[in-house]
Amino acid sequence: MKFPKVLLISNRFDFSTDFIAVELANQGIDFIRINRDELKDYTIDFDPIKPELKATYNGYSFTISTEYLKSIYYRAPTFLRDIFQEGLSEEEQLIRTQWSAFVRSLCVFENVKWLNNPTEIYKAEIKPYQLFIANKLGIKIPKTIVSNVTRNSDFEFQAIKSIDTAIVSSGENEGFVYTEIYKKEELEEVKYTSPFFLQQGLVPKIDIRVTVVENDVVAIKITSDKKINEDWRRYKDNLTYSIFELPKEVHDFCINYTKKLNLKFGAIDLIIYKNDYYFIEINPTGEWSWLQKNTGYNFDKLIVKSLNNV
Repeated sequence: MKFPKVLLISNRFDFSTDFIAVELANQGIDFIRINRDELKDYTIDFDPIKPELKATYNGYSFTISTEYLKSIYYRAPTFLRDIFQEGLSEEEQLIRTQWSAFVRSLCVFENVKWLNNPTEIYKAEIKPYQLFIANKLGIKIPKTIVSNVTRNSDFEFQAIKSIDTAIVSSGENEGFVYTEIYKKEELEEVKYTSPFFLQQGLVPKIDIRVTVVENDVVAIKITSDKKINEDWRRYKDNLTYSIFELPKEVHDFCINYTKKLNLKFGAIDLIIYKNDYYFIEINPTGEWSWLQKNTGYNFDKLIVKSLNNV
């Protein structure tokens, strides 16, 4: 029976968690990794009052207990985006909903350090709320309205983006819905069946990805040989990434913002537009492994330092 100090909650194909697992092992820190996509192969007994989780997987047994557990790295969204896909049997839909509920229930381990607690992630993933808090803290945000009607605006460019992370499926294929940029004259007034963000299009721009781990801030400038006026994630593998020093007031905003959301980790997207910094969004379970690969910066060591500093 193993009593780990650190619990990792992720899935089999998450490279960021792979880096964390390797670094924990290299430092000799006891940990357990639970992959959400393998949970139906587990046998569990979970007492939410103690709290305590006893589990067996492939003949391997472990106990999660506040007597031993010090921290949890939670790499999982809290909104259910893949439950009711076409083609899933009723049994599979039930399996996914109930295991997802179980994973969120681990928030009862409230006296350990979370990166991040699912109860805080849930609120922090609400994009209109992100903008509301960012504006209160004084940073610029693009002029924004949530609507289900496209229309012309006074801006030369206008951005249309989903108000939640949008992944759509067609048969066996899945696609990520990116932000689209339109020139002022390209948009007509059309009513749609679902709402979206209508935002001021900040063009031309410089994209900055900021990774915050407690009081550590790592900013990376994302550039290309060509101007990127669209969502840079479309060209993720054909970009240049460089460590970038933020102005002190923006650096401090990033720390204060994550703290305001009760997060110890956050991946913040900023834009430099006409020499001003604009907040775009935060991902409280954000990806960073490709940044480590492209810059050589050891995000894994930074996160493990936080997990082990309790």
